[in-house]
Amino acid sequence: MSCPGRGPIEERVLEAIRPTEIQLRLLSRAYDLIRRALERSLAAHGLDFVIEPEGSFAKGTLLRDRWEMDVFVLFKGVDERWVLSESLGPLREALQGFPVISKFSEHPYLTVSLMGMEIDVVPAIYAERPSTGLGVGRTPFHTRYVRSKLDNCMADEVRLLKSFLKGIGAYGAETHVRGFSGYMAELLTIAYGSFRAAVKAMSEWTRRVFVDPERIGNREELERRYPESPLIVVDPVDPMRNAAAAVSEDKLALAVLASKLYLHRPSLSFFHAFADRVELRQRPPVIVIVCNGKYYEEPPEGVWGRLSRASRMLAKELEAWGFTPLKASYFTDEGSLAAIGVSLASDRLEGLEVLRGPDAWTDVENIRAFIGKRLEEGGLWIGDRLYGFRGRRLTEAGSVARSWLAAHSKLLGDTCRAVSISGGDLSGIPGPLREWLWKEFYTVPSWLAGL
Repeated sequence: MSCPGRGPIEERVLEAIRPTEIQLRLLSRAYDLIRRALERSLAAHGLDFVIEPEGSFAKGTLLRDRWEMDVFVLFKGVDERWVLSESLGPLREALQGFPVISKFSEHPYLTVSLMGMEIDVVPAIYAERPSTGLGVGRTPFHTRYVRSKLDNCMADEVRLLKSFLKGIGAYGAETHVRGFSGYMAELLTIAYGSFRAAVKAMSEWTRRVFVDPERIGNREELERRYPESPLIVVDPVDPMRNAAAAVSEDKLALAVLASKLYLHRPSLSFFHAFADRVELRQRPPVIVIVCNGKYYEEPPEGVWGRLSRASRMLAKELEAWGFTPLKASYFTDEGSLAAIGVSLASDRLEGLEVLRGPDAWTDVENIRAFIGKRLEEGGLWIGDRLYGFRGRRLTEAGSVARSWLAAHSKLLGDTCRAVSISGGDLSGIPGPLREWLWKEFYTVPSWLAGL
């Protein structure tokens, strides 16, 4: 289907990202299997419930490479405590004939793996209107709202925006991404009317953005509630909620930058189905801390959050010792492997370390202490204040990382080691980490390099 306002690139992208008829039929059959199994067992337990498909599959905005769906079991006559602590028991019993894994984010749920598809079965409380309880309680209302706004053309416009955000690396509200969720892509398309219009609007966004798809939000109140959010998008089903609360300044800036470049020179490389990487001419040294642990026993969001914090801390520590961090990143397979990494302008320092001392208006005891210490260790001079210098105590970034790791073993675990990588030599690095290091530190996306 060709709809007004699309260029040949967007049409080509849609040919690659629309789900196939076979894919949709298989997902529908999987939904029917799961639904029937749940209905039989839960009814036998005397539970009162409604089963609904949710998410991209139910909204008609699914991408071809996503063989997945959400199945919500909306229980009546229960409370949050029951959902959090007891709901998985009857669900697991109902699905005992399927391969099932228990998971937990803000709420517990089950993942069924079936013929290459992943179906998340999510317990929630049935409600006539959105509540302030568990976030999943709003999901059915999100699905109904989006479906009421999208025809086939608009559903494809959403797919284009999702693929664009995925292609530039700004898709996903998880802790390790802090970008745009699928629901955000749907709201922005609805608010602006099309993929092209949304990209044009994003290219003109400032450092603080307010988007209100239904013109029902109280901007002053939302900005008071979300003072740290660079982007506020009013949730049409809960007007006092910012649907973009997860979006970081970095991901907002990335969306603005990519939108400007796409409008300047549209290219397939902006979209996830065609995304590629281009190797850098120079490969900076990277300090990596590799850890092994039972990360599968923890909620993924907690692990990613801890790694994010650790990567920032390591970068600050290296900077405090005189090194120049270029980029910090982190990785986990959510199983047994995790890592943080910091690339540097140089992993070795030479010469003297300069120390900034007190000014003339500081009390005399601090002045005397600084002078005495600097004369003992190296030397000093007088400028707008006192300055000193001394020989560097640590001259290799690897030594700084090992010292930092010894002091922060509780943050990352005891089975960690620091590795210094020079010249992009990834030999001896576990396979999944090699791919992460290559992508994060030695390449740039092709859409950025193709100007």
